[in-house]
Amino acid sequence: MKNLFFGDSITAAWPLTELLPERNIMKFGYPGESVADLIWHIHDDVFANTPCQVFLMGGINGIQEPEEQTAGGLEALASAMLRHGAEVCLQSILPLRFPDRWNRFQYQDRISRINSRLADWAKNHEIPFIDYHAQLRDATGQLAANFANADGTHLKPEAYVLMSQIVTPFLKEQK
Repeated sequence: MKNLFFGDSITAAWPLTELLPERNIMKFGYPGESVADLIWHIHDDVFANTPCQVFLMGGINGIQEPEEQTAGGLEALASAMLRHGAEVCLQSILPLRFPDRWNRFQYQDRISRINSRLADWAKNHEIPFIDYHAQLRDATGQLAANFANADGTHLKPEAYVLMSQIVTPFLKEQK
């Protein structure tokens, strides 16, 4: 059984096979790619590999676009994966830390609204929503300093360790 992680640079940098070596994990992460960009990769990366389960994370790239474009795009990706027989776990967009290199900190509230919408969508479709956002933020709602790289978006290894612990109960066992 393949657990496939699909997303942007957060996914690309996540050392999943090192942190979860006993699991059957594939990973396709595309730095700088928006949700609309991920659509171009779904056939070659997701459908061609016939995963039993897909962990979908995206949305920080292009967060300045209308909420509907980001949330609707993630919902459309998840729907396509479900139609192709994969189980889907939606993953939250992560918080940012000020100052962030790409001036996206101003969209913190939008990130929270999109995450709320995705959580509702996942519940309505009876699929898991994994809320890393709630676990990685500090009391001010920012990406906690101990988890944030200097760019305010990307993660230190400690964050990936915590995320790996959070996602583990959702992973399918290797068979």
